[in-house]
Amino acid sequence: MITFLPLTVEALSRLFPYFVKQRFRLSDYTVGFQLMWSLYASTQYAEEEQCLFLRTTFGGKVRYHYPIVLSEDESKEEMALANLERHCVEVGEALILASVPVERLAMLTHRYGRNLTLTNPRTWRDYLYNLSDFADYAGKRFSGQRNHVSKFRRNYPDAKFRLLTVKDLPAVRDFLKEYAARQYAKNSFLANEELNGSYRLLEYFEKLKMVGGILLDAEKIIAVTIGDIAGDTLVIHVEKALVSYEGVYPTIAHAFAQAMRGEGILYINREDDAGDCGLRKSKLQYNPIRILDKYTFEPKRIIEELEDLPSLHTERLELRGVRDEDVHHFGRLARCLERNRYWGWDWRTAWKKEGDPRDSWFLELARKDFEARREISLGLYASGKFCGECVFHNFTYDHMVELGVRLLPEAEGNGYATEAMRAMADYALCFWGLEKVLAKCFRDNLSSKKMLQAAGFRQTSEDEQFYYFARTAKN
Repeated sequence: MITFLPLTVEALSRLFPYFVKQRFRLSDYTVGFQLMWSLYASTQYAEEEQCLFLRTTFGGKVRYHYPIVLSEDESKEEMALANLERHCVEVGEALILASVPVERLAMLTHRYGRNLTLTNPRTWRDYLYNLSDFADYAGKRFSGQRNHVSKFRRNYPDAKFRLLTVKDLPAVRDFLKEYAARQYAKNSFLANEELNGSYRLLEYFEKLKMVGGILLDAEKIIAVTIGDIAGDTLVIHVEKALVSYEGVYPTIAHAFAQAMRGEGILYINREDDAGDCGLRKSKLQYNPIRILDKYTFEPKRIIEELEDLPSLHTERLELRGVRDEDVHHFGRLARCLERNRYWGWDWRTAWKKEGDPRDSWFLELARKDFEARREISLGLYASGKFCGECVFHNFTYDHMVELGVRLLPEAEGNGYATEAMRAMADYALCFWGLEKVLAKCFRDNLSSKKMLQAAGFRQTSEDEQFYYFARTAKN
């Protein structure tokens, strides 16, 4: 299980190398973006094996950003995804990957393509531009912007641009207050969050290595821009100006690009338009070279697709949901501590009340596990008589599942476990179409080891406690 912690400013400062080295040019993977929106999104982070995980909670859903790794080896990203998948299975959360770059679309579609919900809302796509286009406003495509800048220079010949420094921050705060009072008419929750985020950028401007610029008319600030650098891209998080100064927006955008040219920066990301039609029109008029997609992947495990418990039949056995009339037999099997030693689960850790639970508690627990789509518990019946329990559990996002079977004492010695395991494996591999089925047994449980081998499982590894087995459609 991955341990997530609140994404504080101190954490952002320490994690700076991850954001600087991100290669996708998306605004979501920058220090400034995370600082602005971490409170709104309740962002948490975890760092494991030179990989950064980001977890957000908003709109009633938990989402995970695509993992950021320091290495350029893409196999490291797949290892990080596997860790994240295991985490979600262990904690019982759906795996939702947000802000996924288009460069990973093919790989993730292949990985999760069995059953996948894929979205890419136009509202949240970033606008990417050549920095040189903003620095030069050259050619017919930018004649409108050149005209605006020329008119601004004529009307305000004393206006000057300079890069933002720490000593300017108090004056910029005052400007933002004036900006909000004079023309902040959107009055929306997200707009207010964005303004609050702008203040946070100012507060930690130096600590988090932000860059920015101000446009002044005499000594009065009339426009501000703030961003940060990720790889070869300048990402603009804040650009605010007093619109009473005609042409002020194209002027500050032009001046900032000129000031940042020569710093190894090739592109400018001016973030999304948040669904604002006026803003969308404006961003498109600056001729983006690319609209950066941000995909959301919601893969489904096979257990999440099932409406009812499966029913399996072999020559001698039926595997089906446990009948109500068999509650006492099921309880007798489930509460047996000696058998639970090999089952790997002690019911006493789940029972929180005084005394011993009733038999019905064990059956209710199994049924709730299926209702929550955690695992599948089936009764094993021979000639209509309850003989044991068969379990599909640890369903993974890479299309595998672990199997288990346990029998009542009087049902042992008849080959029922082998027959049931073989049937479960065939069902998972052929009917569900999974890639592999897994199983394990304690090292001192030799009868279970022989049973798994007889059911067609091959040993894949071992540790101090378990032997591990797997079976594919091939064997």
